[in-house]
Amino acid sequence: MVRLSKKMEYALMALKHFALAEGGIVTAKEISEKHNIPYELLAKILQKLKKDKVLSSIQGTKGGYQLLKKPDEIDLFFLMHTIDGDMALTECQCSHNENGKCTLKELCTIKQPVTKMQKEIEDIFKSKTVSDFV
Repeated sequence: MVRLSKKMEYALMALKHFALAEGGIVTAKEISEKHNIPYELLAKILQKLKKDKVLSSIQGTKGGYQLLKKPDEIDLFFLMHTIDGDMALTECQCSHNENGKCTLKELCTIKQPVTKMQKEIEDIFKSKTVSDFV
């Protein structure tokens, strides 16, 4: 079963909070306290979202983060890749696996159906956006 990581859950909760703030500046502390998310972990998640241009950060005493993209422009596949990295069903499909090398290459009898399944799962996550959670 494909399962969202705790970091993904926290990212979705934070992004929903941003969406409901309607463009307002929100602090990590505010989200952390309101949703009982560990502050240090949330700060790392928000930094990843900033790095991938989902959020912008505003410095200063009235600073915080702000959505750069609309919730319907942030698909779950992109978000999962940003937060957790690869979302491959098998090791040989991971992007860090050089040229899809597999120790069972000559003996593998499931590569084609697993590759098809991987694409289908990716398509599902690409079809869902943060706006589906708001």
